[in-house]
Order: sequence, then structure tokens, then C-alpha cells
Amino acid sequence: MNNRLKSIIFSLLLLQLLSGCGLAYKVLLGVDSRPNWNSNKQINRQAKRYKIPDEYNLILDTAVYYKGLKEIYTLKKKELTITDKDSSAYSALKAVYKDDTQPTQFRLFEKDGNEVFKIVNCYVDPPIPMNWNVDGCFNAFPPKIDIASLNAHNYDLNFLLKNSSTMDKRKITFADLPKSNYYGVIIWNDFFQRPSRKLIKTVRKYVARSGQSVHLIFINNHNAYLWQEMDANTKEKVKTYLQKKP
Repeated sequence: MNNRLKSIIFSLLLLQLLSGCGLAYKVLLGVDSRPNWNSNKQINRQAKRYKIPDEYNLILDTAVYYKGLKEIYTLKKKELTITDKDSSAYSALKAVYKDDTQPTQFRLFEKDGNEVFKIVNCYVDPPIPMNWNVDGCFNAFPPKIDIASLNAHNYDLNFLLKNSSTMDKRKITFADLPKSNYYGVIIWNDFFQRPSRKLIKTVRKYVARSGQSVHLIFINNHNAYLWQEMDANTKEKVKTYLQKKP
């Protein structure tokens, strides 16, 4: 991507993505303050750095995941009564949507694909020591946490698989996965660098210590998260650039 387009895209992105945090805080948090649009080759190189196996190194589809989330929460919003929309029920629904759109996450699913646990970056103690064991959630198996929005499970493993693909753009279905009692999904990226690195390390240690049958799947959402943070004008510039790219 040329420097001029980078400047246009990421100047706008930074206003939205990292607003409200001082530079020193961003550095301590391990946030890349100049994120770039990553190629598959770059994502694969980052995955190897974290020793992520190729067959379960997926990429979140750029737009459809967040579109799917919006559809889920639009339907749930319609289910609320007029009174609900003026009450804590509406605020609770917005809190769940906010959590489900965070850039770095871990989700645990039972063998049938139903979700039993999730934790996202905005609840982690920032910036040091960045302990993902929030409220001791990883002290037992399966993990548990007493945060209402994190205990709202509005989609299953099939939803994530449907909205992700392999490096060569193949879809993996639930039936393609090896049999396991649990499936853990780590959603990671290269601009929330330290949170992603710490999460991967924490989950791997937790799974090894648990003695449980847990199959881990890694989904990189780097470009998807940047895309959903862009305004319409910036998206058009990206589309134009990618169409011209040989």
C-alpha cells in the first residue's frame, strides 16, 4: 500500500480506534499506533512467531462478521419492548455488543459448539501486568466470570467458522474439526500486540494445566477490525486501491 493511501486511511483510523488513550499508555498497552493493512503473508509470518498451526490459523472475513453481529443485535433490540428500550435492558444489550466487537478475545465452546465462556481485552488489567485471569476466571475449568455482559452468549462456534476462512480462502465447518470435548477460539491481531501475545500464552498454559480435551483455533481479525472502524470514504479508497493492485 503506498504511503499516501496509508496516511489517508490510518490518520482516520487512529482518531476512531485509539481515541482517549495517551501515547505513553498506548506504548505500555502494546498497541501499534500506526497499524497497517496486513497481507496474508504478513499474517502468516506473525502466526509462525506465535507457533500457531497452519491448519487452524484462520482469518476473520473483512466485513461479514461485524455485519452478522449487527444483525444479531438488531433482532434482539427489536425483541425489547418500548419500556425495555428506556431501561437497563437496552444498556445491557449495548454492553454485550460492545464486548463482542472487541479486538482481542478468547471464547470457549462445548463439543456441540455452544459457547460457555468468553473474555475480551477491555476487562484486562492494563497496561501491566495485563493479567487475563480476570477475577480468577481461569482458576477453574471451565472458566467462569461474574460479569453480566460476558455471560451473554449470542452465537455459537458455527457463526465464527462461517465468518472466517483459511489463508487460501477455504471454509472450515464444524464437521471438519477434530473431535474434542471443548473448542477454544483465540481472536488476535498485530496492533493489540501485547494483549494478543499475553492471551495466547495464558490460554495455552491454562489448557495444558487443565488436563481437558480442548482444541484451539486461532482467528486473526487484524484487517476485519480495521475495516469496521473505517468510515465509508476510507473504505472506498481501500477498495479502489485493492482493485488496482496487480
